[in-house]
Amino acid sequence: MSQSLIPQSNLLNLDSQQSLQYMPSKAFYIDFENKKIIGMTDTKKAMEQSIYLMLKTGRYEHLIFSWNYGEEIHKLVGKPKDLARAELPRLLNECLLVDDRISAIEDLIITEVEEGLHVSFTAVTLHGDISIESEVKV
Repeated sequence: MSQSLIPQSNLLNLDSQQSLQYMPSKAFYIDFENKKIIGMTDTKKAMEQSIYLMLKTGRYEHLIFSWNYGEEIHKLVGKPKDLARAELPRLLNECLLVDDRISAIEDLIITEVEEGLHVSFTAVTLHGDISIESEVKV
């Protein structure tokens, strides 16, 4: 009997149908004004908090997070407004669509303000649409 260097197993059956199971969006509820964790939250409120944290965490800046997590929008500081306006949709997509609970960013509106750009959009999530407004300093 010859032995193979390639492991043989019947445990992996790629032909079987497997359904996707979404895990709950439970998270600690953070009161950002008082800088306290108040308890737990789930569904839409947890999703809003998750989006907020993704947009406030710089990518590649914290070892605790994956390199896929966070934003690179802060790199637009000092760039011309036209370049920032062109890059912003791509950077928002790269930041938020990493989370499989977010399926799309819709109704993106970018307007110029004195110190940068004002951004408003709707994040389409498993838990409903979430409206986001933010200022981006350029």
